[in-house]
Amino acid sequence: MTHLLLAGFMGTGKSTVGRLLAKRLNLPFFDGDAVIEEVAGKSVPEIFAADGEAAFRALETQVLTRLLGGESSVVALGGGALTIPENLALAKSAGPVICLTAEPSVILQRVMSTPGTRPLLKVADPLAKIRELLESREASYLQADVQVDTTHLQPAQVVEEVMDWLHHVRVELGERSYDIHIAEGCHAWIGPLLAKLPELVSSAIIISNREISQRYGKVLRDSLKEAGIPLHTLLVPAGEKYKSLDTAGRLYGDLIRHKADRKSVIIALGGGVIGDLAGFVAGTYQRGIRFLQAPTSLLAQVDSSVGGKVGVNHPQGKNMIGVFLQPQVVLIDPGTLSSLPIRELRSGLAEVIKHGVIRDESFFDYLEGHVDNIMRLEPEAMKHIIRRSCQIKARVVEEDEQEGGLRAILNFGHTAAHAVETYTSYDRYTHGEAVSIGMVVAARIAHSLGMLRAEPLHRLTRLLERFDLPTHLPKADPAVLMGLMDTDKKTIAGQLRFVLPRELGAVEIVTAVPRDVLRRALKESVEL
Repeated sequence: MTHLLLAGFMGTGKSTVGRLLAKRLNLPFFDGDAVIEEVAGKSVPEIFAADGEAAFRALETQVLTRLLGGESSVVALGGGALTIPENLALAKSAGPVICLTAEPSVILQRVMSTPGTRPLLKVADPLAKIRELLESREASYLQADVQVDTTHLQPAQVVEEVMDWLHHVRVELGERSYDIHIAEGCHAWIGPLLAKLPELVSSAIIISNREISQRYGKVLRDSLKEAGIPLHTLLVPAGEKYKSLDTAGRLYGDLIRHKADRKSVIIALGGGVIGDLAGFVAGTYQRGIRFLQAPTSLLAQVDSSVGGKVGVNHPQGKNMIGVFLQPQVVLIDPGTLSSLPIRELRSGLAEVIKHGVIRDESFFDYLEGHVDNIMRLEPEAMKHIIRRSCQIKARVVEEDEQEGGLRAILNFGHTAAHAVETYTSYDRYTHGEAVSIGMVVAARIAHSLGMLRAEPLHRLTRLLERFDLPTHLPKADPAVLMGLMDTDKKTIAGQLRFVLPRELGAVEIVTAVPRDVLRRALKESVEL
């Protein structure tokens, strides 16, 4: 169950927009104030007059708890609901929160049509009161995931703005900016999107593996043919071991034989291996050509398809050879997850959890409360975790595109993970499973250093285990794993960089972890 919550001041259109959105999304709609009136047996003004605002807020929390504990829905919150910390936490852990705004004068004009229902505006100067209340609530409104100004919009236009936000994430990187589309059937948009690119597309080359191409390639191919774009499909074997220079070399030969040129576009159709490999080939063929991402695994949808880091592995280390190349667009069809093996789904969830740990505790709370919904692939839950993960990564990439500083936080769990993958020759664990282990190792290090309390370490471990992800290292000599970490590409001047959590939702980069602390954390993490 995932809820869509509309917050904001009175008169911004929450109830009207909420009903329209509920119809559009085929979900039930609840007006929080109307439900409160039903429960109390009297109107909101009567509750305020008889019992006071504190009593109203307590009842509001009870009603919100009940509504958000039920099936997916659209809920319009009262104007002051988010000012109560408990309500804010409930809302943020239930799904996306959209705050509707409007200019004070427009709010006054709208609410004066029903003055008797607005007890907080029974004052001599209601406009001044509106400004005062807006100022006092500004901090809580800013906690919403997005704000939509309804001042000059009709309700139907507001709905379109919200729907666009629900299905779309923008990565702002100047001339390298691009859109991430998250919608069922969006692979069919590939032809029109390529046709709209500023420069001519001479040909399109789909890089995929056989199974994925057979399952999902037809939609892409039909769309490209309809757009009149010449098309070639290049297939590579499935598996991490094929994300290599040898495979890239074979693909270069295929591109040359098909006469791919600087106006060609490569389309990566598949999981993280395909995305990294195809992006690396695009970034190095003829010194770089354009490429698009059409990720079909959860791990690729929430992580590797976003941000422009592409590359291949070397026998001595993962992703040691690569470039930065931002895609032209990312097309995420959540429907592809229905055929994903359960192990691959869980692998992607490790990266989802990572995003909650590094940047958003309320998202971590959401994951804790929706394990069953996610494992059942409930559509609204999956769209929410994909969108929120992409938003978190996009904001980090916008601040630090080429990992000069902040972007390194996206490597939380990856230092130990890459060592584990290399140690096991990429055969025992998926990438997400290795990251799961690596996050626990990093959290143990943080706890040993006094940075992290025991409770968040236990919460992280429990959530990973609830998704049936591994939390222990394979039986291995810690000295061997430490040696592999020393060759990691995140090592600078012999100093290992670890991303360590201070709390859920906040991490920092530490470059001088004592060797004895690292060794102890590895020993504590070895499976019995």
